[in-house]
Amino acid sequence: MPMSSSVTRSNGRSANISWYSINLPRLCVAINNRIGFPLDVLRGSRYNASQKSEIISGVGVEIVLIVVLFLLLIGLAGWILFLEYRHRQLDRSLRLLLTGRGGADLESTLLDFVARMNHVEQTTQAMDHRVADLEVRLPYLVQHVGVVRFNPFSDKGGDQSFVLAILDNHADGAVVSALHGRTDVRVYAKPVVGGQSTYTLTAEEREAIARAMKPRA
Repeated sequence: MPMSSSVTRSNGRSANISWYSINLPRLCVAINNRIGFPLDVLRGSRYNASQKSEIISGVGVEIVLIVVLFLLLIGLAGWILFLEYRHRQLDRSLRLLLTGRGGADLESTLLDFVARMNHVEQTTQAMDHRVADLEVRLPYLVQHVGVVRFNPFSDKGGDQSFVLAILDNHADGAVVSALHGRTDVRVYAKPVVGGQSTYTLTAEEREAIARAMKPRA
């Protein structure tokens, strides 16, 4: 009986060794193909000590990288949760602002403000067009006036007669002469273009034009 027991244990050991030598390599290859981990190092027969050390070092680096990536993933998940929390807070605050007490009044006030701003913008644009039109017309409006009083009759009367020059910024306009007599008043008008006239100008008329176009201080 002891002999058979020994044989039985010996046969069992032999069976275990045979299973290890046949199935474990296949298992290592299968796992290695799945996760890329050199599990053949567990056998200890295909690698020497230095090779085993290098493999274990490489595996350690990979584990460290996996741990770091896992921690980064946890941090990213935490940051996403924080942003979601803040988003919900802001959304809740906005809802309270617009739909809470006085929310309807606030909304109508904002809409009224936008309408007023649009009206102001339209009015400003209209004023800009009017100012531009005035800038075009301004040089042709009356801007220079000159008056000269004189006495055409030196022996009698006073300086009741006068010459009035009315000109724009281009020295275009008219010169009006009024001669005051004892029984009547005579008025003459002459066109002026560029400070000159197609009619003969008297000394008083030329002086009135010169006074009108004199630069103002």
